[in-house]
Amino acid sequence: MLKSMGLEYPRHLSEEVGVLSRALGGAISVRLFLDYDGTLVSGPRDAPLRPSKGVLEKLKQLCKAEGFSVFIVSGRSVEELRSLVDVPGLGFIGRRGFEIAMPGLPVFLPVDTSAATELIHHIELEMSGLLHSVPDTQLENRGYGLVLHTRGLAGEVEREVVQRFAELVSQLDALRILEMFYGDGTVEVRIAGWSKGDVLSHMLANANPDLDLTIYVGDDVTDEDAFAAVERWSGENTDMEPWFMISDDYDGDHIPGAITILVTEKPRPSLASLFVRDTDEVYDLLSSLSAMVAVVL
Repeated sequence: MLKSMGLEYPRHLSEEVGVLSRALGGAISVRLFLDYDGTLVSGPRDAPLRPSKGVLEKLKQLCKAEGFSVFIVSGRSVEELRSLVDVPGLGFIGRRGFEIAMPGLPVFLPVDTSAATELIHHIELEMSGLLHSVPDTQLENRGYGLVLHTRGLAGEVEREVVQRFAELVSQLDALRILEMFYGDGTVEVRIAGWSKGDVLSHMLANANPDLDLTIYVGDDVTDEDAFAAVERWSGENTDMEPWFMISDDYDGDHIPGAITILVTEKPRPSLASLFVRDTDEVYDLLSSLSAMVAVVL
């Protein structure tokens, strides 16, 4: 097992398939959190993508299982997620944690966003004027964040647009209540101090790591915060080497309270304990969970 900057290269799920059955068998209840884009669906993140029929069927089976709770976590809004994934009993965490909808209940906001949303609207109006003469750009107001889409711009033009956006945000956000994130063809400015990790800590506040199992599956860099929060909650990976690292005193019968799974074609340094390669292998994971839950829960 290689280490890099405090991170580890996770093992493929097939190398630790037994850990799933042991963890499920030792849990009274299970919370499964699934990232959406890149995990349940593949394709452009701004397209209205729906999970396959097979994935939807597995989600339905898991949501019906006693003691099993399933949540989708996404940068998309809860409203959009509900329109794309119609599964009874499914919970949603939208806008990267700024919206939460328990199964069958209305959306509630865990963070006061009133001051920031007004500022984001102001930035949107100012930036729209600056982009009037620049084709192939789009501003997406997500309520708690503003996303500048630059995919399709030439390199030099993209750099100039991103710089102008960053300067505008710096100028208008005098109190520094926003933070900026750079992605592939996107730049997002959103409320600072609330991440997927924060919302996972919020969701797990009343759970007992000695009795409950938490599974988090995600592919994005923003999911690293969630991986860390889940591991902290479970008490794993504190002063000792994590359970998934092979060492002289490795205990193959260890039952973890948390399983974090990175979706990536090639393994990379991560806070996740395991990895799967793509959405097809995520479907295989859901199938395995469905079969195991029918036996042990």
